[in-house]
Amino acid sequence: MHKLSRHILGYALALGTLGGPAPISPATAQVSDLLLTGPAAEREQLIPLARVPNYRDLMREIVEEFSRYAQSRDPAFAIVVRPGFELLRWDQREVILSEAKRPNVATVPDDAMTPLGDPMRRYIQAIDGIAVSNQFCGQGGVPLAALARFRTMGVKAMSVEHCGSDAAAVQALERATAAGMPAHADAGRWDKFDEIPVRRPANENSNNVEAIDDAQNMLIALENKSFGSRGDWLMAIAGTNYDIVVVDAFYDGNQPLTADEVHRLKFKELGARRLALAWMDVGHAADYRYYWENDWRVGSPSWIVARHDDRPGVFAVEYWHPRWKSIMGVYFRSLMDLGFDGVFLNGSDSYLRFEDMTPLAPL
Repeated sequence: MHKLSRHILGYALALGTLGGPAPISPATAQVSDLLLTGPAAEREQLIPLARVPNYRDLMREIVEEFSRYAQSRDPAFAIVVRPGFELLRWDQREVILSEAKRPNVATVPDDAMTPLGDPMRRYIQAIDGIAVSNQFCGQGGVPLAALARFRTMGVKAMSVEHCGSDAAAVQALERATAAGMPAHADAGRWDKFDEIPVRRPANENSNNVEAIDDAQNMLIALENKSFGSRGDWLMAIAGTNYDIVVVDAFYDGNQPLTADEVHRLKFKELGARRLALAWMDVGHAADYRYYWENDWRVGSPSWIVARHDDRPGVFAVEYWHPRWKSIMGVYFRSLMDLGFDGVFLNGSDSYLRFEDMTPLAPL
């Protein structure tokens, strides 16, 4: 039998206000069941673990839904998830929640339980790659051996590097190339993606690139206000030889590209085929997007939960809410209609916000 101290792990703290089940008052629980963490105990409320969602699995489900739809239309359509690594395996928090949700009378043999660290195979089959952040410019990063493990399961590892200087970015690209990871590297500190490097792509090649697995380098080019016009921005991207280009499907945030413009992005300057991926943030809404309604604000509708600290006009959402999923579904379908080769799903780590609001902290 799989054993956990369920009388200790029976409750989680809800910090602040969460949508979903009503919290349970501490008066309804035994003292030994209370999980008190942090200095803000006066704001803490208890909810039973059986009513705490598995926020990671809710994110996996969205990606899997995208994949099923894409497969029905174009099996070659690629899905890259950023950061995505932690979703590849069953986490300790998920073990705890799974045990808490099991009925008390249920008897489950050890080999029927999902082991800690087990690969999430259905999710893995739904994606083509993951893009980790600052693998070579930051401190630590994901162990290359761990990335190699999932590489054998068909998940291509990529990297997005913000290095602070051009020299450091060049070094990061060299390290990424040595590790066999296509990478975007710039001299910035955050996700601005407003420049197209003058330097040539790392590991530049003249081959056609038909799938994520064939790619050796990558460019992310989202912000376009610094370019003279929409045409100048598109021409600058077309004048590169990157194997993958990731762009916003909307010029200036709300003007959709045409199918012809997307088609032109699919070819390197030298004429060989490459992949054009559309950037899509699955965990945040933006007030400059076409779907935004003028009277929306934090708390109205209820699934818009907070402003983003560093990105004006961007809001955290309950990404599992049916309305948000419907918006994302239309967005995804539109990207396929425009002819993109795939999507670059940013914000897959949005579950961390909600996990932080419901910490599982045994006594």
